[in-house]
Amino acid sequence: MRRRHTKAQIAAAARAWDEATLSNDYLFNRVMQQKHALLPTLQRLVPELAIKKLVHITTQHSFKATYDSRGFRLDIFAEDQNGRRLDLEMQVVNHHDLLKRAACYQAMMIDEQLEEGDFYQRLRPVYVIFITMFDPFGGHHQVDHHRLYSEHADQQRLPSLVNYLFINAASDEETTAPALRRLCAFIRDGTVDPSDPLILKLEQVQRKAKQNKKWRREAMRYNLAAQDAKWAELQAEEKGIERGMAKGMTKGMDQAMLAMIETLAEQGMPKEQIITTIAKARKLSLLAARQYYNQLMLSK
Repeated sequence: MRRRHTKAQIAAAARAWDEATLSNDYLFNRVMQQKHALLPTLQRLVPELAIKKLVHITTQHSFKATYDSRGFRLDIFAEDQNGRRLDLEMQVVNHHDLLKRAACYQAMMIDEQLEEGDFYQRLRPVYVIFITMFDPFGGHHQVDHHRLYSEHADQQRLPSLVNYLFINAASDEETTAPALRRLCAFIRDGTVDPSDPLILKLEQVQRKAKQNKKWRREAMRYNLAAQDAKWAELQAEEKGIERGMAKGMTKGMDQAMLAMIETLAEQGMPKEQIITTIAKARKLSLLAARQYYNQLMLSK
């Protein structure tokens, strides 16, 4: 029998949307997909780039090098007037793999720039920017930079090809620039500084996003799906992951993921909803989530 949501769960999903700040992944994407919000935000995060214009913005941008390789999905992918690629990510949960994840994202952003026969000189710099709600490296810094660069024989630096920027929005470090601290405070808990034009703009865009009926319904579905995913994980733990291994699943695959799919399927959830639910819960591309689903079906 399909799992039904109680009135209390539905009310909680609605309340979560009404009270959400930009640390909410769905709200973050809906706000930052709008150029008039994203451009000034990037200008504040990376002022040294002097970004004047964004020529391309994509949300939930997917990469997959080969059919059997892992897929990646970027929250906000943009290109500026100089061809520089920028990835802006919101990360709430610390999986202790942030630098490795950032390296995978930048590799894909580099790889997609060249086609067969292209010269390496065509490569443009990439910027992977993570806004986190935790201290990513345990250094108690609000801002961490990591850059990879080359040098001429005369030891003069070339422009960095790969650039990582990690912003700990959960921190309020006094040594951080006041403008960035105000942005972090708004992302973290919705604090609005009436003297800051960017914060006022983001607050207005955020308010309109919350009033969008379609986005509200979709956000509630995601919230309920997250509840389903958590419930399915608990159910899968009770069954025991060994059950998946006994069915001959491919070695090295995420057995908890497969057990979660099985639980949702047993409860009568439709195929496409299962795929969407696990993609959102584990931050996978829809293609990767579909492969997990197909793997389970083939094993039966």
